[in-house]
Amino acid sequence: MASTNFIITGFKRRQKIINDVEIKSQRLRNERNIEESKKFEDHALFLKEELGRYFQQYRELLISRGMIPIHRIGIPSLTKEELKKADDYNLRT
Repeated sequence: MASTNFIITGFKRRQKIINDVEIKSQRLRNERNIEESKKFEDHALFLKEELGRYFQQYRELLISRGMIPIHRIGIPSLTKEELKKADDYNLRT
C-alpha cells in the first residue's frame, strides 16, 4: 500500500486543483466568456467525482488524519463519529 504521506499529499493536491479550476471558471464567467467557463466547470465536476472515488478508497485513513473532503464530491455524508475523529485529530496538531 502507498505510504500515508503520499495519500494525504495526493488528497490535498487534488482538492487544491479543484479549487484552482473553479476560480478560473468563475473568472471567465465574470468576463462573460461563458462557453470557456462551462468547459472549466465541467472539468471541475469531473475532478470532484475523481476526488470522491479517491476519498472513498482511503476514507478511514484520511479521516483519521483529520482530512475531510470539500463539499459536493458525491460521497456518502460523513457520520458524526467520523467528523469527531477528524476534529479530534486536528485539535491534537
